[in-house]
Parts: sequence; structure tokens; C-alpha cells
Amino acid sequence: MVARTANDRSINNKRKRAITPLLRVIRNAWWFRILSVVLIGTVSMPPLLAETVEDESVRLYRTRAEKREAGLHRQLTPWLTLSGLVELEWNKDRFSVARNADVIRQEDQALTVQVGLIATPLEGVNAELVLEYDTDTDRVKTEEFIIGAESDPWELVVGKQYLPFGEYFSRFVTGPIIELGETRDTAATLTHDFSDRLDLSMSVYQGVAGELDRNNRGLDWTLAMEAWPQQNLALGLSYQTDLADADSRLLADNDNRFIRKVPGLSGYILWIDDNFELTFEALGTTRSFIEFETDRDQPWAWNLELGLFPHHRFDLALRVEGSRELEDEPHLQYGAAVTFLLHRYVTLTFEYLHGHFRDDLATDVDDNPLDDVNRFGAQLSVAF
Repeated sequence: MVARTANDRSINNKRKRAITPLLRVIRNAWWFRILSVVLIGTVSMPPLLAETVEDESVRLYRTRAEKREAGLHRQLTPWLTLSGLVELEWNKDRFSVARNADVIRQEDQALTVQVGLIATPLEGVNAELVLEYDTDTDRVKTEEFIIGAESDPWELVVGKQYLPFGEYFSRFVTGPIIELGETRDTAATLTHDFSDRLDLSMSVYQGVAGELDRNNRGLDWTLAMEAWPQQNLALGLSYQTDLADADSRLLADNDNRFIRKVPGLSGYILWIDDNFELTFEALGTTRSFIEFETDRDQPWAWNLELGLFPHHRFDLALRVEGSRELEDEPHLQYGAAVTFLLHRYVTLTFEYLHGHFRDDLATDVDDNPLDDVNRFGAQLSVAF
């Protein structure tokens, strides 16, 4: 037997510390059992997902709409399909405080299960229900519930849905800063398709934000345009009458009450090639919030991502993003992510992001401004 040296023991200790976050997640045995059952089930399923993939990307989705469609769409009846997605996620953030040597560490693990049902009882009529459970809230919520009717070139969708404001492209575990505009509400959305080159959509809804000193909430709307001038190039532009209705709840400290509405504007460009994908997206307000201080009353954010597909078993992604006058978010953040294809329906993503804060827009509990942040993340995704 070879005696262990002090260096050997040091290496082993480092290895133990490196896998500790993963062990903490797996320690909850019911999480592991769920993942095992889903993984075994996907191995025996027919390759339905492969038929829906149109690019060389390994990652199962890059937008909210694609995440909803990421499952295998298993046929239960001639008019009903079932699909789902299980994700195990780990994040660790390390914040540096600007005026002293303090370091703030935050760590989180979560399991999310998404199940979708799509019914097509009649030609041109469909209904979709998306349920989601995550361990952060420990409850099942209705992510989306919509009923749609389609008669080319028109489509009408009514119900709880994500509004057509922003696209939020990303291949990372951590969502981009521009998600401050993502809005989910009960709405009616009408879309017109112009010769497969241009889509126009309009939604009408009643948002969570209301006018100060008034009990009733009026109607709001969004308007969105998507164009494909070339097969590998897409452009999008969208407008929402009140950004305070977004899921980020910008006016939460004011009980979601506004003195005046502050509209939001969003735009993106998408360029796709066989070996890469480039996206740029920006989102922000068209005027200032009277409720906020002048250094943070007109927030904007942007995100630039490059996806590379060097091999059929893994993807690479690079991100540079930033914000202006947005509280608690980095002024500039950049990093990389890699996604491995473990199985046709199973991916594993690792990411690292480094962000810089400025103008005292982000502080600790003692109101000391933050200097920078290092973010580490991992995500196991299983489609079923």
C-alpha cells in the first residue's frame, strides 16, 4: 500500500469541497428519484424531439416559448399530447462590497418540474395548459392556460399567457438582465401573419399596476412586430403601455400604484448560421418614473450573446450585457456557458458570469455599495 502524503490529502479535500454543492442537492432523495424515473423514461421514448430541432444547437431551449415546447409531446389520444421538462439548478454568487473587504455569499439549489398539455379537439382550435412546480415556492402554479383559434392568416389566443413584449434570448442558466420586462397576465392576443415574412401581434390585458388614488385598473396593451428579411436574419420590435405590469414589479414598494404610466420599448436582432447564432436585445422605458430618484428613474438593459456549435455533443455561449439606472443589477456583466448533450433529451449546462456595479445602485443590507459579483451556475435539464 502507498502511504498518503499531505499533498494527496489536500487534493482530496479540494475535490470534496468542489462536489459539496452537488451533494447537497442530491441529498434530498426524492429529487434524485424523480430525476431517475424521468431519465429512464426518456431513454425508452421514441426520438420525437429530434424531429422538431431545426438548428445545430444542443440546448433544449433559448426563449420562454421554446421552453414551453421543449418536451417530447407524447400522444395520449388523437387530440391530446403531454410533454414536460425537469430541471435541477444550482447557483452560487459572491458579492464584493466596495468600501470594505467584506464578501457576501449566496447559494441556492432548486428543482423545477414543468408539465404541458395540448388539446386540439377541432381543426383550427387548440387549448394549452402549462403547470409548473419548483422547490423555491413549494407549490404548483399555472404557468400558462390559453385557448386559441386560428384561421390563416389570423390567430387569436385568450387566457393566461406571456405577452408579446421582448423575446429574452439566452443560452445561460441565469436569465439576462433584460428580463425586467417579461410580463405574464390574462390577455387576448391577436396575430396576423404576412406571407411568413412579417408578424404583427397586439394584446389587450388588465395589468397589476393601477393609478394612484383610484380603485379601478384600466386596460393596457402591447404591440409587437417580428420580421424575417432573410432566412437567417430576424428582427423584432415591441411596445407595452405600462412597464410596471412586468413580473419584475418595478413599483412593488409603491403597492404597484403609479402617478403616470411609463411605457416600455424592446427590440432585438437575431442572426443564425450553421455554426453560430448571434443575438442582441435591448429593453427599457420611454420616459421616467416619477416615483424613483433621478439616478434610477429611467431603467434600460441590453444583452449580447454569441452561441457557438463546434460539436454535436456540446455548445458554447458568450454573453456581454449591461444596464443603466436599474437598481440591484450590474452596470456591466460578461461570461461564458457550456452545454453538454448527455442524452438526446438530457443536457447539462455550466456557466460563469462576472459583473460590475456602479453609482450605488446595488447595496448590501447596511447600504454599503457593491463593487462586483462572481456568479457560478449549473443546470441539468431532462425533457420527457
